Amino acid sequence: MRSVTFSIGLAAAALLPAACTDNRSNPAAPNAARSPSFSCEHDGENDDQGFLRLVSVIGPGQGWIRATRIPNPTTPGNFAVHIEIKIRHVKPNTAYVGQRAAEAFPPPSPPAGFPVATIADGSCQRGLGIPPWSTLVPSPPAFVSFPDQAHGLPVLIIATDEEGNGAADFVVAFGFPLPLFDVMFRVLENSPAPTSVLLSDCTILPLP
Repeated sequence: MRSVTFSIGLAAAALLPAACTDNRSNPAAPNAARSPSFSCEHDGENDDQGFLRLVSVIGPGQGWIRATRIPNPTTPGNFAVHIEIKIRHVKPNTAYVGQRAAEAFPPPSPPAGFPVATIADGSCQRGLGIPPWSTLVPSPPAFVSFPDQAHGLPVLIIATDEEGNGAADFVVAFGFPLPLFDVMFRVLENSPAPTSVLLSDCTILPLP
């Protein structure tokens, strides 16, 4: 998928949250873009289960995402995170992708002169497309799609049903450790010109 960059002015929005029954799978199980079989009847439930709200900034719908570090990944010292995504009333029968704007650098370290204090300051400059991330050379993409590592594919696809509901439950792992870092998430239509985009607030991905 081609990288798509958005300049988004976030206005205050009043949303009616929908909640989905939490059926957490085994994080060690294969990655899966699941059938949207979850229930969405009790307002606010997901907000109480550690899910971040995904707010629509383009198009219909809403959603939730939860990212949980796996304390004992397969190889000690590696970084692994369990990702759960739920989207509701977005575009029906449509392919979506989940993305993250993680303020993290693989070893050995950030570039010389990079203000490391901003990596976990709760501001998410990378996702907002502002310095210091926007001034890096070469400039990294603000958001990067989650891979489907279980099937050796570069992007994990979330397919919605006829009501515009979809879900995914998967693990992303890397061969090096990572410290605390800021991250924003988004879920968007898998298209060069998406007309449906959901965005999360900034959060700090905690250590296990």
